[in-house]
Amino acid sequence: MSRSVFNSLSVLVVDDSAYMRHLLMTLLQALGVPEVHVAVDGDEAWEIFRHHEPDLVITDAAMMPVDGFDLAKRLRSLNGRALGTVPIIMISGHTDMASVERARDIGITEFLSKPISARGLYERLIQVVDRPRQFVETPTYRGPDRRRRDRPFDGADRRGPVELI
Repeated sequence: MSRSVFNSLSVLVVDDSAYMRHLLMTLLQALGVPEVHVAVDGDEAWEIFRHHEPDLVITDAAMMPVDGFDLAKRLRSLNGRALGTVPIIMISGHTDMASVERARDIGITEFLSKPISARGLYERLIQVVDRPRQFVETPTYRGPDRRRRDRPFDGADRRGPVELI
């Protein structure tokens, strides 16, 4: 039996749908994830997160009373702690540009649209685990570097000279 690249990963799954929680848990276990915690909303997820400190969070966007966006904001607000940099995969049926940009702007690591597939989940997990992006902190943003391509800039510097403090 071959070892999974996910064999030491702990994941928190947050979704208000029992069907989606079960589906995600089953897929994660099939991929070799040994530790899967589940929560029905952002409040329960916050408590589980603080207690178990998982390596990854997979959350639905639309839940009541605390949705995935609010949970992500809360997680990203953990300043000075490595837990605030936890990768977050958001799953949503709302794939309009405004929803995707909102997820990006609050620091979501990966976005997966519903209906999900095993392949789509696997690809997002590989991105997070095997090819993590650098974490960025600015006065207005905290999350993974939004740039996906590592290519040199060959144009005029529109920002001008940078003063080092």
